[in-house]
Amino acid sequence: MAIELYADYVTPAELTGYARGALADRPENQFQLLDVFPAENVPDLNYRFNRGTDAGLLQAAAFRAFDAEPGFGKRDGLSRVTGELPAIGQQYTLGEYDQLKLRNAEQEVRDLLLRDAVRIARQIETRFEIARGQALVEGKVTIAENDVYAEVDFGRSSSHSVAPSTLWSVHATATPLDDLQSWRDTYVATNGAAPGRILTSTAVRNHLLRCTQIIEMIYPLAASGSVGQVTVTMLNQLLSDFDLPAIEVYDAQVKTSTGTTQRVIAADKLIFLPPAGMPLGATLWGLTLEAQEPEYGIGAADQPGIVVGAFKQKTTPITVFTVGSAIGLPIMANPDATLVADVA
Repeated sequence: MAIELYADYVTPAELTGYARGALADRPENQFQLLDVFPAENVPDLNYRFNRGTDAGLLQAAAFRAFDAEPGFGKRDGLSRVTGELPAIGQQYTLGEYDQLKLRNAEQEVRDLLLRDAVRIARQIETRFEIARGQALVEGKVTIAENDVYAEVDFGRSSSHSVAPSTLWSVHATATPLDDLQSWRDTYVATNGAAPGRILTSTAVRNHLLRCTQIIEMIYPLAASGSVGQVTVTMLNQLLSDFDLPAIEVYDAQVKTSTGTTQRVIAADKLIFLPPAGMPLGATLWGLTLEAQEPEYGIGAADQPGIVVGAFKQKTTPITVFTVGSAIGLPIMANPDATLVADVA
């Protein structure tokens, strides 16, 4: 089967740049977890990170007498974790019939290939978003698809996976404010600072608005029947009064490679995160073989990341393929800067 690079209308460098540009210009409501796992290019096939961290509670030095030897510090337990970044990709075809319809229509073929490049880039980024959500919820990323089986366990402390004694869906007796304060104390004991963000679903936020404990804190006369509607603004003000972050809603849903629809983060989860701008790790984009091919025309500094090229099969049926490839994975280097609760 004779297949060769097809650059008659658009080069791999153009397709690659267009695809990457589409990701950079993504709508703000897409791939929201990229804020906690910002993109980082690595000119390699491997990932490396330290499990454990020097962040959190600081150890105090001890005063010493003159001419006496300083005391020895105690390092926190750190372990070096290494592994290989997995490959990911997607492709689209332009079949024989469509090519005949588009014969000599250079701009139409070019536009179609560029659209395919954007579609591929967003689908790869969507799979990464699923992995980011899994890292936050489970403290690890598990891959079991297309004969690829891998797991990267980031080593989050078991004390950072919690649940209330009464689920918040039991509005009359749940104690969400007490729960949040208790979990904040756990977070502070580990990190030396309070969480900066609370990420959850609309469903969980609605449970909070209906919980009797919340209503009675906002309307003290609620027990005697004087009850008003609790608003999101009121809820967030109450949380602020108790030194808790405001609720941020994240309801993203995606379609998996098998065609099923799933949430990136389950609707019954609530997650403590560090303050905005303080990443937990990174989404690593590695170096593909395609990017290093001279025919792709991609400079050495730009080679890590997604690459897209078009190819043509010369034998019958003559087919054009738009192929996108990447190597990468989100890595959570500071897992205990998260705390996940199963609240509903």
